[in-house]
Amino acid sequence: MLGPVVGAAAGPDSPPPPDKAKVEQFLKKIVDAQGGGRITIQEWKPSPIPGLLEVHYFMDVLGQRKPGLIYVAGDKLILGQIIDAGTEKNLTVGVVGKPTKSVYRLEDFDLEGRVPRGPASARLTLIEFSDFQCPYCKQLHATLTALMAKYPGQVRLYYKHFPLTNMHPLAYSMALAAECAREQNTDAFWALHDDFFTHQETGGDSGALASRLKSWAAQNGLNGDQLLDCVQQRKPEKLIEADLRDAHTLGITSTPVVIANGEFIGGAQPLNVYERLLNPAPPAAPPSAAPPPSSPTPPAR
Repeated sequence: MLGPVVGAAAGPDSPPPPDKAKVEQFLKKIVDAQGGGRITIQEWKPSPIPGLLEVHYFMDVLGQRKPGLIYVAGDKLILGQIIDAGTEKNLTVGVVGKPTKSVYRLEDFDLEGRVPRGPASARLTLIEFSDFQCPYCKQLHATLTALMAKYPGQVRLYYKHFPLTNMHPLAYSMALAAECAREQNTDAFWALHDDFFTHQETGGDSGALASRLKSWAAQNGLNGDQLLDCVQQRKPEKLIEADLRDAHTLGITSTPVVIANGEFIGGAQPLNVYERLLNPAPPAAPPSAAPPPSSPTPPAR
């Protein structure tokens, strides 16, 4: 009869130490197959079976930090659960905790070359992933514009491109145009950004977009031919591709998405979602002590 595997002596041919880099690559493939995300290995520790290691990791996807566990023996990876055949106890269940909220930092993102809107002293920093042809992004643009007007100097906004080219045929060219405008004048990025959302393009006529850009450049003191040449040569492509890599690391597949003081916020959420980060609720007061029992009323005489 098969006895318990837990506590069995290690054989003479113990597995070689694990290749930690290969384990991390394997876990990255798992998260990539699910649309993207961030993998962090938390710890390596002995499992209940001698020679077998437990690898505890976190998978950050769409604002959720999901804990996970795999087993490693040399160059072999084991996905599954360990059962003690003697006690029939599951030794894996309960080892992995429950999902929590992911927390992101500014240094987690490629922000080189970006010119944010709002001061560095702002209490709320937003990193927005957006698409100039996305109707929900236009809705969020109005919300964030209202937020910055209501709380002047308290909000700092970074814009990152996530053009959904399978749905919005001009979105990538518009992202290029915004960055090309920035190359001529840093303020021009936000001016064209606002114009794109105020008068949103919904079609796919590239000729109409070129005419619009040339006219807009003339009205805003930019060189229209230089702007169009920059777009046609895709000069800011590396910056946009860096934004797409950051979006993949978050697991983003749709727009808009905002990282607000490290918190993941998906969709065109209303103003109060952002206001709560500027006006956090006060901590709950500790329960007051129960009043002493009242003395009984003496009977009337």
